[in-house]
Amino acid sequence: MPNTIPRIRIHSLKPALIAGVAQKLPVLIRVQAPDPLATEKKARKPYHLALVIDRSGSMSGPPLAEAVRCAKHIADQLEPTDIASLVVFDDRVQTLVPPRPVGDRQALHLALSRVHSGGSTNLHGGWQAGADGLLPAAGQAALARVILLSDGNANVGEITDPAGIAALCAQAAERGVSTSTYGLGSHFNEDLMVEMAKRGGGNHYYGDTAADLFEPFAAEFDFISALCARHVRLSLAAAPGVGIRLLNDYLVEGDAGFPVIRLPDIAFGAEAWALVELQIPVGLAGEGAGQLLQAAVTASTPEGEPLAFADATLTLPAMSPAAWETLLSDPLVLSRQSELAAGKLLEQARAAAEHGDWNVVERLLAEARQRFADQPWLIEVLESMAELARSRDTARFRKEALYSSRSMDSRTLSTHEAFYEDPATESASPSFLRRKKAQGKTEFGKPDDPEK
Repeated sequence: MPNTIPRIRIHSLKPALIAGVAQKLPVLIRVQAPDPLATEKKARKPYHLALVIDRSGSMSGPPLAEAVRCAKHIADQLEPTDIASLVVFDDRVQTLVPPRPVGDRQALHLALSRVHSGGSTNLHGGWQAGADGLLPAAGQAALARVILLSDGNANVGEITDPAGIAALCAQAAERGVSTSTYGLGSHFNEDLMVEMAKRGGGNHYYGDTAADLFEPFAAEFDFISALCARHVRLSLAAAPGVGIRLLNDYLVEGDAGFPVIRLPDIAFGAEAWALVELQIPVGLAGEGAGQLLQAAVTASTPEGEPLAFADATLTLPAMSPAAWETLLSDPLVLSRQSELAAGKLLEQARAAAEHGDWNVVERLLAEARQRFADQPWLIEVLESMAELARSRDTARFRKEALYSSRSMDSRTLSTHEAFYEDPATESASPSFLRRKKAQGKTEFGKPDDPEK
């Protein structure tokens, strides 16, 4: 059955509490957008995009050429009424095309054809120029976003501190301009690029090589084109005495009993999700049948209109330990638990690789492959990570471990549970819903590659 309205769904690990026992109960909250309607395309407010490209000396040759090709691809997908700008930076920052309607795209194409490589990397200056161009009219846009591409570190400019740059991204997001980042190769600062996107309310991607950039660029625009809900806030209220611990790495406001969780934007046909652990005291477990959790969501459409979600609640009976043991666990909760646990393990392996402890890395990955043997996608990711570990390439391992763990923590999902059971269905799906076994590699092919 197609989903026709926004909704919240709550799944507990098992459909009951253990009577008379203090316990920790995993609970999955799914915030779902409706499926896309097969109707005539509706008019929308314009997108406002700033394409910000690193042209420092290390980008010379194929990397810069591929970055320009990806930027042209995005320009070609925009409507004539959308607003776009082009900023390039090395140690200097230049706005080649100020924010203006795309029109016939010729100004963007001409400017892109003249981009050439230069010196050092004033990453903050490039980002700031892109954001400054979007901020004045951000309220008029369906989406205002800086799309930043770099292969290096913020080594020159007014601000080079990663925490300071990420904080500015957060401030811009509060004013309506989000940030997506694209890292290229093995020398960029992945912690900075991921944190900029996380605090900036956008997406983060990377490519091992220039040729690997096209797939994430296409995924970004596919996602923007299908956008349904923005500024998604999940509010949770637990019964008195029940604690809530968020297991995802989302930004959170409020306290342990009433957190407000900042979820990612949601596209049509997709969902954002959060896994929490309810800490239930003995007294409440003995009573059972009471309301444990209430979930509410606020969000807006790309046009700025409020998007209505009906609240959802979780109420569970209490059962004897013997009866509780016979209940089946919810497979979706188990799957999300496994993904978050695998992501934490990759963070441990990344830390070990930074210290050159490759024996520890290999042991962690081997244990993980045994632990998650019933999760096919996780096994593919872990095998890819094991192959990288054998190469002893610390820089590549660090990046792949970070981006894979982030994918496991907050990736966009299809609203339909059976979606990922058929690989053919997944490969033909919108690019932002596909699971990749290696985040830095092209896996599904380019639109212009007939062999894929």
